[in-house]
Amino acid sequence: MVDIDLLVSALRAKGHNVHGVHHVPDNAGDYELTIDDRAYNLEEARSLLELDEEKQPG
Repeated sequence: MVDIDLLVSALRAKGHNVHGVHHVPDNAGDYELTIDDRAYNLEEARSLLELDEEKQPG
């Protein structure tokens, strides 16, 4: 499984609705994801997942 697949799986496991993942050819290796009806680039999607991790009681 590639990195983007792992990220999408993790976001979905946290309850996010990931509608689509689009490779953005102008930015080699970059993606745009539609999460909870909002567009995120790869960095923003990772940050969203990190915020979810911080919210969990540990």
